[in-house]
Amino acid sequence: MIWCRYVKLTLQSDVSRDTIYRQLKLLKQRGADALKRQETPNIRHKNCIDMAIEEAVVQFLIEHPHLGQQEVAMKLTEALAIDISPNGVRSVWLRNNMNTTTLKVEKSQAL
Repeated sequence: MIWCRYVKLTLQSDVSRDTIYRQLKLLKQRGADALKRQETPNIRHKNCIDMAIEEAVVQFLIEHPHLGQQEVAMKLTEALAIDISPNGVRSVWLRNNMNTTTLKVEKSQAL
């Protein structure tokens, strides 16, 4: 049967016994689709900055696309009293696909 061949193949490929039986259980319960990699939703982590702050950073970046992450962090602290680190600015850039000057300029021109 298919399970027998599956166990034999996984044993030969140095997979732990626990993994084999967990996958066999999934295979029996939900079929072959259960073994495929599942897409996870876009989850915000608990230590991620607030959405309001992130939107303010993105809006500031659209207005000033040529500034670096340290300059953006300083100007946001001065102008809007938003306390964010340069690394926090970089994280916002990465999440919004604005991590290069070219991408920031393109996004600002598109809006």
